Amino acid sequence: MKISIFASIWAQNLWDELILKNEVKLLKKEYWEDTKFRVFTYDKKNPFFTDENVVYSEYFPIWIREWRNILKNIINFFIFIFSVIWSDLIVIGWGWIIYDNEVQSTKNPLDSWLFRVRVFRFFRKKFRFFRVWINIKNELSLKKVKKIFKKAYKIEVRDNYSYELLKSLWIESSIEKDPVFYDAGELVIDKSIFWTISSYHFDKTLFKDFDLVWKKIGFAIRAWYFFEQSNISSRMEEWRVREIINYLVSEWASVVLLPHSFHETDELANDFLFMSNFIWEEWVSIKENMTEVYETYTKKEIDICIAMRLHSIILSHVYKIPFIWVSYSTKTDEVLNELKK
Repeated sequence: MKISIFASIWAQNLWDELILKNEVKLLKKEYWEDTKFRVFTYDKKNPFFTDENVVYSEYFPIWIREWRNILKNIINFFIFIFSVIWSDLIVIGWGWIIYDNEVQSTKNPLDSWLFRVRVFRFFRKKFRFFRVWINIKNELSLKKVKKIFKKAYKIEVRDNYSYELLKSLWIESSIEKDPVFYDAGELVIDKSIFWTISSYHFDKTLFKDFDLVWKKIGFAIRAWYFFEQSNISSRMEEWRVREIINYLVSEWASVVLLPHSFHETDELANDFLFMSNFIWEEWVSIKENMTEVYETYTKKEIDICIAMRLHSIILSHVYKIPFIWVSYSTKTDEVLNELKK
């Protein structure tokens, strides 16, 4: 069996990399262990997940507006065509991969997917969507969405919004769990949630009833999600986080900062840059790469996790680490509702 995977792997984000890792694991289980994979990425030089049966190739098109990439894109185009012909099955799989609200190398990110699926159909290849999350802001994009999903062999989404959106377009799909839920092996059923709170109301008073003495507290937070108003300065946000960390330390807890994103070009998406502002002697430390962050969960190096990143929530659940859920979107709320069932 030969499978090409079109994922969103490239930005030094632990979320993306663990989705791919578990996607490959689940596909091997569904088909067979010696399945060969070709994974398309925007950065094939720095893979987090490696496997003897996985080869990485670069996307076509990639930064097509830059003239320096002309030769690279020509090469990538022929690799893309070869891979499609080579494949027995094509999998479009990652969480947030079908969306219309981010500036990329085309006028609309959906255009690239329209091009790709047309190539798949031209060569009469079976293609499936593997536990995707759809995010469409503009109703005019719905025609493109319908064309993208048309004649897919199998469609799996990971949330109710995506399911209902496809249903409104008369497209059948099924809801399946995020692949990272299988990171420890089989699907884990565990309710280790301490508390849930909106990020807008997240402050030190939340911890008044907790025994924090000598506890190690994991902190997996994001910038720009602590206030409802978009004009709040970064200084105010840093003050809010610093006040919480200072309170934890005053209660004799130690804090382990867990950046899930190390994005090299987008500073707003780079958790490490944001969290580096809060390191404080031996009381507040930070993990410096994705491997260190991942092992914090797998080795259960923390007693409680303050989880804002979606996959921090899922990893805490999978490895049975009690966590406080700091919610900032319906995306995370829907996962919470599933865990509470």
